[in-house]
Amino acid sequence: MRRFLRDNGLSLTLFALFLVSFIGQALTGWTAHAEELRLHELPEIGFLAYLTSGHFISATFENWESEFLQMATYVLLMVFLFQKGSPESRKPDEDNPEDEPPHKRRGEPDAPGPVHRGGLLLVLGIYLRERGSPESKPVAAPHAMTGH
Repeated sequence: MRRFLRDNGLSLTLFALFLVSFIGQALTGWTAHAEELRLHELPEIGFLAYLTSGHFISATFENWESEFLQMATYVLLMVFLFQKGSPESRKPDEDNPEDEPPHKRRGEPDAPGPVHRGGLLLVLGIYLRERGSPESKPVAAPHAMTGH
């Protein structure tokens, strides 16, 4: 258990923070919605009913929309632009192994299965590993490079 917590600490912490903020958004939204209903002399709704209401769904997606747009923009710009000195950016003056065409490593025994087979599996592997992303390992790199 201790090893699991150590190996997955970042994911567990981010999930916990997400859960706390999501619950906080639900509770504050429910409170605000109840006040709005009271002002219009309408009957209050329970918390579970609020979670399935249009008010909650709308507020959630409005909140997430801007976050997804910001992240999508950041990821797309990272593929094409450089920022010298940034750990998230590819090195502008060096060869980047994540840009290497995977078919050159087809015969290597440690290469992942999609690299050996090529075709659609290889395209899917490149897409899922975000070819050209500095956050991704080279497509033809063995699975052991991820620490598992």
